[in-house]
Amino acid sequence: MKGKIFLIALCSVVLLTVGTTVAYYNTKSFGFDDDVKIIHQDDEKITIMDYNIYYDDIDRIYSKLKTIIPDKTQTLTQHNVAYI
Repeated sequence: MKGKIFLIALCSVVLLTVGTTVAYYNTKSFGFDDDVKIIHQDDEKITIMDYNIYYDDIDRIYSKLKTIIPDKTQTLTQHNVAYI
């Protein structure tokens, strides 16, 4: 049952992504934009459907996360041994 729910959710996400991408492309191309790019990369940013992600922002977030997340992790587990 869990597999069916996962597949339905996965198909829904895929259809939503494809539909959004097609709608974006059609809107831009019908709006007389000659060079429609869904994903574009240059030296200072990555652009995904007119949303800009700057490399400086990624570096700043990565450095903040690096100070929060520890380098070494410790795991406490219970070791069960069955003697036969």
